[in-house]
Order: sequence, then structure tokens, then C-alpha cells
Amino acid sequence: MEAATDSSRLVSHTFPRPSWHRILREARPFTDVGHYRYPDDAEGNHTKGFFAIEPVTRSSDFVDAIADDIESWADRQSVDVDVIFAPAQPAVRPLAQAVGARLETPTAFWEYLPSGRYGDRLVDGSVPRGSSALALNGVSLQGRCVGLRLPQFVESLGGTVVAAAVFAKGATELVRQTEQRLGDRFYSTVQVDVPIYPASACPLCASAHGPPRSWREFAEARR
Repeated sequence: MEAATDSSRLVSHTFPRPSWHRILREARPFTDVGHYRYPDDAEGNHTKGFFAIEPVTRSSDFVDAIADDIESWADRQSVDVDVIFAPAQPAVRPLAQAVGARLETPTAFWEYLPSGRYGDRLVDGSVPRGSSALALNGVSLQGRCVGLRLPQFVESLGGTVVAAAVFAKGATELVRQTEQRLGDRFYSTVQVDVPIYPASACPLCASAHGPPRSWREFAEARR
């Protein structure tokens, strides 16, 4: 069993701790070793270790547990939105749809590319002008997705992100800024500390670690 550590810890006070331990044991979504590239292209950042949503949302039990906790948070914080906006990442769709069903709120999905980057169009659903949105993702290691990229795209469509939810958030400065800006309207189940470096200044590249592996190798590996 993978034990929870300071690098991967439960931060939701209402998510069942046995469920978190079961996710660690069965899905094994986190590693604190290895040299990975995300997004997987020449401009992608390098990481030491990785946290992946893919092995988590393969289980409907885990999807239900996370969605139930997001619903509880939304009720406590009076999060009332017109649309749930998420990337069309295959591993994120089931969670967004489960949250949408619980909140009785439609979902809209942003184009998602195999590298891990976003495209330039909606692929499902709509964001009407003047609508309020919950930005949802599976993992936000840097905080750029729910803290910057998803809100910017929603704004380009005429909407406004008023709350955000992720299963796992990182520990970067942008994550902290998003926490300060949204306060209790930023939900995460767990927090993980994954060091992230620009490709041009990666200490792992400068050592004997060799070139980075695609993040997909870890995310899609058989458990």
C-alpha cells in the first residue's frame, strides 16, 4: 500500500479517509520519483514525480466518492452556477458529469489534446453569455488550469468562473494565489507536492536522470 505522506495529503475535511487510502492503494495515482514532461511537447514543463487522475476515475466508486464530496462542499459554500466547465480529458469527463448530475447543472467541455494541452473550441455543451461557471479539473499541479486557463476561456465566451474544484491541487505560487482569490470557493480533495521545472532549467536534465518520459507513461500504465 502507498501511504499518505507530506507530499500527498488529504485536505478535504469531509472526504472519507478510508476512501483516500483505498485510492492510494488501488489506483496508485502518485509517485514522488521519476522525470516526466507535462504537457508532452517541446515546451512542456518537467516534473519530479507525477500525480495522475486517469487511474482514479477508472473506478466508478472513486468518481462517486469525489463527486459526493464536491456536492457537499457546493452545498456548504452555496455554490450555485449555471454551468460546470471542464477540459474534455477522457479521465475528467466522468467526474464532471457526476458532479453535474448531483448539482443538476449542465456541463461544457473544452477541447483537450493528447499532449495535455487545451485546444481552441468547445467540443460539448455551451457557456451562455452572462453565465456563472464552476471550473473543474481532475488535477491542477501548477494551478494554471483552474486558476488561469479555464477562467480565461470562459471569459472569452462571455461567462465568469466563480468557483473551482479539483481532485488534487499542487503546491505552487499560482495555486496559493487561486486559494487567496477564491477562498472557500476553491475545492480540492487532496494536495500533492510535485516539483515542476521549465525545460530550460530542469535540474533533473542536468543530472544523470536522462531525458524526461511522457506523463502519459505513468498516467496510463497498468496498475
